[in-house]
Amino acid sequence: MSCGMSSRSKDVKEVVAITPPASKGKRGSAAKKAGEGTIIAELARVMVAAAQKKGVKLADPAEIHKRLRDPRTGRVNPRNLNSPYPVDASALRALKRELLKRVGELAAGWNAGAQKLGVKLPAWVARHGSARSSAAVINTFQVFRISLTNAVKYVTNVDAYDRRIQSAINIQGRKMQRRAEFLLTRALRKSGWR
Repeated sequence: MSCGMSSRSKDVKEVVAITPPASKGKRGSAAKKAGEGTIIAELARVMVAAAQKKGVKLADPAEIHKRLRDPRTGRVNPRNLNSPYPVDASALRALKRELLKRVGELAAGWNAGAQKLGVKLPAWVARHGSARSSAAVINTFQVFRISLTNAVKYVTNVDAYDRRIQSAINIQGRKMQRRAEFLLTRALRKSGWR
């Protein structure tokens, strides 16, 4: 699955800024912290660290997470769980570290475009590489188009993501329009027009 867009370099930053874990009012490092907080909260809802006792088998946290995780959305659904599963504390810490490293994977679907356009993205996004993204540039006399594709497999499961992308493009379009008007006005003034 992929999600594509035509863009300019600043659009890439805007689209990354609205890609989850970003949400209304949460961008950049605040979005990263929110994503990490969501992971920690979801784990706490379904499992609790317990000391290993002789003769008692503790559940595997990775198996619990896999079983309760919705593959479509990536969110953990406790499915009417009355109390969290007791799990080995060190195994829970290892799972938490692994999951926290994944924060930014969805936004990394724009890494190829950012690289192609020379846009520096936050390290927590860039660290995931550009394997699940692509960028193509068409530059002819009549057409200049940059097409970016986010091919992270669950990108199309993000609620209203197409609308988010269009919103980012619209924001940048309005900024470009204001800049063009400013430059035209300045050029007219320099040439003596009022």
